[in-house]
Amino acid sequence: MKFYELDTSRRLQMLVDEGLIDERDRATLAPSRALPEDIGSHLIENHIGAFPVPLGLAEHFLIDGRALRVPMATEEPSVIAAAGNAAQRVARSGGFHTRASRRGIVAQIVFRQGDGVGGDASGNRSGGRSGKRGLASFLAAHRREIGDVADRAHPTLRSHGGGLCGIEVRRTGEFVEFDLLIATGGAMGANTVNTIAEAVAAYLSARLAGFDLLMAILSNKADDQRVHVEARIAAADLDTSTMPGDEVASRIAAAARFAEQSDLRAATHNKGVMNGIVAAALAAGNDVRNVVAAAYADLDAEQRTWTSWRVADGGLCGSIDMPMPIGVVGGAVSTLPVARLAMTMLGHPGADELMGIIASVGLASNLSAMRALVTQGIQAGHMHLQLRSLAMTTGAQGRELEVLTRRLQADPSRASLERARVSLDAIRAEHASKGEASAGRVHTADGREMIE
Repeated sequence: MKFYELDTSRRLQMLVDEGLIDERDRATLAPSRALPEDIGSHLIENHIGAFPVPLGLAEHFLIDGRALRVPMATEEPSVIAAAGNAAQRVARSGGFHTRASRRGIVAQIVFRQGDGVGGDASGNRSGGRSGKRGLASFLAAHRREIGDVADRAHPTLRSHGGGLCGIEVRRTGEFVEFDLLIATGGAMGANTVNTIAEAVAAYLSARLAGFDLLMAILSNKADDQRVHVEARIAAADLDTSTMPGDEVASRIAAAARFAEQSDLRAATHNKGVMNGIVAAALAAGNDVRNVVAAAYADLDAEQRTWTSWRVADGGLCGSIDMPMPIGVVGGAVSTLPVARLAMTMLGHPGADELMGIIASVGLASNLSAMRALVTQGIQAGHMHLQLRSLAMTTGAQGRELEVLTRRLQADPSRASLERARVSLDAIRAEHASKGEASAGRVHTADGREMIE
């Protein structure tokens, strides 16, 4: 049987058999082990429990020559299946090819200029110090000391391949900002960057008379952590039952061009990309708010999307290029048991590799959504899962869930929660009239109901 045809216990057994997880890992995935209280209570304030999000595996990914099942955490039906479907088509033509750059994260140290002008800690002043040339001279004179301050603020960072690797000063209206580029090794590094920024800010504040320190904080605009992924799909692998692949490729390319020209369409186009990126980043224990902030900060009126599609080389060629500030150590990546397990299933990738994996999932999600959109329409693929979710909302369980879903599918245009509840009552009444236990339910000898 195929992976998607197995129930949860047999999928887990397959992963054990393949050596991707062991028996201890399988136990970790049990609801009671997914987030122990002692971990959850130290991660957030006012801890009262866990809010589980379904975790699944998107199959068929071939990324830089490695075959992967990619863990994805999402509550939205069809996202995982859609990503895996597109990945399978890409794999037949050689898979996804990635490259990443991780120069560092920028921290901003921001001053307001007061009535005075720049000077040193002893109060010496120079009329030119407050000008652009004066600030540049000040930076040149203190660059080495600033580097020493940064190293002392986080003494072990250099040993992990990180540290302060660049600093610039600029005026922005009434403000003066010192921008520090800080390499963070394999971590996303928000806390590290902020620690260094505050230490350097204190050093600068003591030496810039007439300037009022306003803030010291990292920027989530992550231009220096970028990933680029390319993929090709042969026209034959885009065929539908009613449309040849070369026409599908042409329509996808046209839809991509339209997204580049229409704000209304770009917003939805980009949401399809983020369906995959957020789910993969969340499963890997990364800060999805940071990922999303960096991604959208990269867009403007000249560039409305991160992806590009064109017809070439006898098929469809696509790419994605975007910031990807993620990490593979520290924070939730190293703390959450399921995040650690997700990284194990991915083969413990380095930060560059994980950037490529997450971006590949985003590109696959985009491809799948556009192929559906320009052929059969988006709802056909969503409908079964949406109706199943509707059936679950009524309280249907076990076998009755499948029966109710089939009845809703008979007339999906009229499906509603009220109709689903009426239909569920009818299903249970039918079983009761036949003297059967309600579908999906069994009873103990003393009459207590148990879920099968």
